Amino acid sequence: MNSIHTEVDNRFANKDLKGTLEMIEFGLALNPLDTKLYRAKARVLHNLKMYPQSLKWSDALIRHFLPQYGDLMHRSSTKNEMSDYPGVITDLNIAELFRKDDVALYLRRGGAHWEMRDWVKAGVDFQRALELAPENPDAVWINGLLDLQLGKFNTGWERYDARWKSQRFKSNRLVTKKPQWSPDSGLRRVLVWGEQGIGDQIFYASALRHLRFVTDKVTMLVDPRLISLFSRSLPEIDFLPNTAEVPVDEHDSHLPIASIHAQFVRSLDDIPKYAARNYLKPDPERVARIREKLGEGFTALSWTSAAIKIGPHKSIPLEAMEPILSIPGRRFVNVQYVSSATEDRDPRVLPPGIDCRRDFEDLAALLSLADCLVSVSSSTVHLAAALGVRVHLADANKLWYWGNKDGDQSLWYPSVKIYPRDNVLAPWTNVIDRIKRDLEGK
Repeated sequence: MNSIHTEVDNRFANKDLKGTLEMIEFGLALNPLDTKLYRAKARVLHNLKMYPQSLKWSDALIRHFLPQYGDLMHRSSTKNEMSDYPGVITDLNIAELFRKDDVALYLRRGGAHWEMRDWVKAGVDFQRALELAPENPDAVWINGLLDLQLGKFNTGWERYDARWKSQRFKSNRLVTKKPQWSPDSGLRRVLVWGEQGIGDQIFYASALRHLRFVTDKVTMLVDPRLISLFSRSLPEIDFLPNTAEVPVDEHDSHLPIASIHAQFVRSLDDIPKYAARNYLKPDPERVARIREKLGEGFTALSWTSAAIKIGPHKSIPLEAMEPILSIPGRRFVNVQYVSSATEDRDPRVLPPGIDCRRDFEDLAALLSLADCLVSVSSSTVHLAAALGVRVHLADANKLWYWGNKDGDQSLWYPSVKIYPRDNVLAPWTNVIDRIKRDLEGK
């Protein structure tokens, strides 16, 4: 069997997953109780994203043989991909009996506690990871995110900067030799550059005006879809597409957009001063044109998030929106950022007649005519909120800034009322029922 094990390892190392699986099957035919092959099959199926099948083999391995620490860690990883967060926590509680010095264990279990909205246990695990590895960027960054969620900005912003060293953080960083701007740097011409998603750029851009007050010039590289809207709303800022090359003599410093609030917000009490209060202005001509087609006073509706990793957690099936769609006397207009096959099945959700993904000027004009927006967390929420439109947000607890609120009102966006899901696995029923009651004025 040693030769089979060696061949399995070689094929796996060469990323020949299909060939690896074939060799594993051959080996199991010779020895159905080979624990190494059980372990290898679970690993290969996981890498093939065949998570239920991988879990089946991990379960069999742990049930029939003496489990090892790595087996529990691997199964918890598979359960994590399947969003079985209670199962992740259970496996890692057992794994901790084997080892108490693995940063990966505490980061994963803390993340599972976060998904289940248990901030205390999440904080304990994240802090333990940081104690084990104070320089680990994932440990520093995730502690920063939790600090920001809980309004601990003094430590949160500094730790949040570790995102650039984390392998988990996927946004590109500007390549520059210029120093990063700070209030005490003495630098006066700042190049702000966009990062993360378009919704994040809208959120953080609310502080651009305050940055301009303490500098001589602010230029921002931004998603091209936002340039005309931002230029009209913030004429004191120069906006360029995020692919533009800015001459080095036109700025003396730089600042990533998600670090801009770190320069001003040091406590929850600071947020109202820098909050996004109607800072975006729609194009009057587009507003008039869309008003002729759709009128005004309708309810804008969005139920799906396009985010690749967290989108499924944030999205709600249109069928689950039935209590809201059944409210008498309301017209609903679809403002989905992405098209959905279900949208054509319900005639109560009218098409917008615009491209909600590519034309943010038209989308801003349409949203400005709405009585309110009912939506899951998305860039559309940020756009509506920055316009001052009333928003009923069905929140899946995936983004830190929705945790900064006074009661159920967002501190960052005064027009946003937040309806948090009980946890990431809970049904949306309670959230939808509460939004329905508020729309009915009950």
